[in-house]
Amino acid sequence: MQSDQVSPLKIGDTDFLVASTIERCPKVMMIRELVRNAIEAAERDDSGEGLVEFSTVQESGAAKLVIWNNGPGMSAEELYAMCDLASSIGKEKGLDANFGMGAKVASLPSNKLGLRYRSCRDGQVSQVVLGFRDGVYGRLKIPVPGGGSTEILTVTDDAAAHGYDCSKDWTEVVLFGNRPDQDTARDPYDGNPGSDMEWLARYLYHRFYRIPDNVRMKMMIGTHRLAQNRFFETISRRIELGAFGRYESVLTDNGTIIHYLYDPPYDKASARNKSFSGALQSAASTCGVIYKDEFYDLKSSKAWTINAPLFGIPFGARHISVHIELPDSAKVRPEGYRQFLRYVEGEQDQVVANHFAEQVAAHRPQWLIDVIRSLAPDAKSNDDIRDELQKLLDDLRVRRTAPKVEIDGPELVTSEMGVGFTPSRSGPGSSAGAKPRTTHSNVSFAPAGAKAASMWEGRERAPEIVLLTTLEEVEEKNLRGRAARYYNTGDLFVNMLYPAVEEMKSRLVDEYASAQDVESMRGHAQQAAEQSMILRVGRAVVYALAKQLNHEWDPEAVDLALRPESLSLAADDYLSSLQSARRSMGRVFRPSRDEQEEDLEIELMV
Repeated sequence: MQSDQVSPLKIGDTDFLVASTIERCPKVMMIRELVRNAIEAAERDDSGEGLVEFSTVQESGAAKLVIWNNGPGMSAEELYAMCDLASSIGKEKGLDANFGMGAKVASLPSNKLGLRYRSCRDGQVSQVVLGFRDGVYGRLKIPVPGGGSTEILTVTDDAAAHGYDCSKDWTEVVLFGNRPDQDTARDPYDGNPGSDMEWLARYLYHRFYRIPDNVRMKMMIGTHRLAQNRFFETISRRIELGAFGRYESVLTDNGTIIHYLYDPPYDKASARNKSFSGALQSAASTCGVIYKDEFYDLKSSKAWTINAPLFGIPFGARHISVHIELPDSAKVRPEGYRQFLRYVEGEQDQVVANHFAEQVAAHRPQWLIDVIRSLAPDAKSNDDIRDELQKLLDDLRVRRTAPKVEIDGPELVTSEMGVGFTPSRSGPGSSAGAKPRTTHSNVSFAPAGAKAASMWEGRERAPEIVLLTTLEEVEEKNLRGRAARYYNTGDLFVNMLYPAVEEMKSRLVDEYASAQDVESMRGHAQQAAEQSMILRVGRAVVYALAKQLNHEWDPEAVDLALRPESLSLAADDYLSSLQSARRSMGRVFRPSRDEQEEDLEIELMV
């Protein structure tokens, strides 16, 4: 529609605009775009049984990935037009729609040699090849017999000779990659990024939470790690098939659905999860946001287990998945290349799973809470250390608000006249059916309806200390070579395999080598080294919290102070704790002469 109030902008350099649009697109979005197009077409197949099939074809001695789908095909004219940017066949264009720029834009950077489209419509198969030549992206010109060239071919005979049924509509894309000898089924991005045999199944699994009920995906030999053709199943479908140990979805007040999955250890290989059995991809736990059946900001394996405590899952995250599904009406929108989800209001920040951490924690089912507790590591009592840290917090006057009564206090003192009160003999309220007027008869009294106050309401709590004693636990929290990790939920995970423990223990063992009971002495040295490191790390956390809550440092500075690297520096300074550990050891064991002399020197210096 031509406006009489504005003259539309034109494109001054079409080739540059096309190239820059393509080169800016994240190459890893290629499969999403191609598969989404295939799903939408297959969903409309006349048979009601849509199919998207992944296979390979040999070209120039290398396997090339093929994506085929049934559903409405395209005529030669439609296929030619579809290859232009921002062009689509039978789709509504819009910022919230899936229209025809993505597949071509996302695929061409990784297929400069060629991206071949074939489509069958009414018994005729048409072909176009897109590629990159002489610095320009476009349709490749194919030489034809008799001279000249063309950008679109009719290849019905060739398709039939290769076993294709041309009596039904279908569409196919072949990825030739960037080099003739590139295996695009195993190495779709030409080594940047690298891939393995699970890449395709893993990508599909981590992108498409569900697909239409009348569409199936089939992966042929050569496109996955197993030795036979297999149907691919999404997470939602595997939930229906009972692949996980337990599952529950919770509908929140704002329409968001939170999916909680527990995937227990696989009985034949405890290092894997149960859902690994029969799967085409890994069974690592995940956390992500779902919008219109697709995942965004999906984290898996270590990237998820590190963040899990923020979601109320301090233990067992490698067996627990959380998926946050937004309603279609949510005020969010995929950005242009569909890699990220953004809010449509304000500064249009990216939507990330961590934004929903508190909501996830608040809606955890009781069975999941029980599972989390059962997966907690065996804990040693650190009450003394926690009490000391709490005293330090109190001394630093770290407070949030004044203490106040909790609305839902743990104990109802009385619903009647109150403890320490007696009815008065006259006055308002003494008539029948009314509560009597009261007067207190004891200096220790509680008014009517009073509840026990929570004194922690106004104070920062000392960290909840969790000791990691096995390499597996340390790896799960990504603490190899680091002493501790603190979460703003109040959990402090301490790596008891950190070298500072052994270094301090060795020092103490050497100094008390003359002890009669060597084994007992070594045990005390181990305990002293562990307790002192926990305390050093805990005190570092407490001081950082004091800076934050007393508004002395900005959030960025506090974040730096609470990072594992900063806490590790506190842990490394075991010499500052050595004298206290010696005193503890000295109460039980006689110190060596060197230590006695060192103590004397310290006293003289003081």
